[in-house]
Amino acid sequence: MVFILVGGAAWIYYGVQNERTELREAVARGDSQIPDEEPVSKLEPEAWRSVYPNTVPLMVGSVAVQASVADTLSKRIKGLSDTPFLPENVVKLFAFGVPGTHSIWMKDMNYSIDIMWAAENGEIVHIEENVSPDTFPTSFSSPTPAWFVVEASAGFVANNAIELGDKVVLPAQ
Repeated sequence: MVFILVGGAAWIYYGVQNERTELREAVARGDSQIPDEEPVSKLEPEAWRSVYPNTVPLMVGSVAVQASVADTLSKRIKGLSDTPFLPENVVKLFAFGVPGTHSIWMKDMNYSIDIMWAAENGEIVHIEENVSPDTFPTSFSSPTPAWFVVEASAGFVANNAIELGDKVVLPAQ
């Protein structure tokens, strides 16, 4: 009986890994469509809400965005892993609640991102731009202790002229 359970679990694990490999190979070839799914570019404007249903307004520098908040250990571990896309108007906000270097890795990521670390007062203290999924298992961290980490779509920092010293601000509740 144990052999059957272990064998079944192995079959499921390797099946999932094979699907991930096929997806990454399709992306590497430049295929824009996953079988039986709509291409991201053809999704309705608000379709991102199915991936990021609970968001809060946030300012990053002078840019207003919606933030999907990772405020528990399990949410912070998962982060953006296995998400199909991250719209330009949505970020992932990691709220750690303590200052630290807070390492970020690209495990199971499907796209590149910009990463910003912010102190408790919201000041951006470190930025990594255009971090690729291919960097896994390398991790990225801030040399200056940070309270928050904000992940945005690749190009967000450059396109919005975000700089060290800019603020990450949650609106007053």
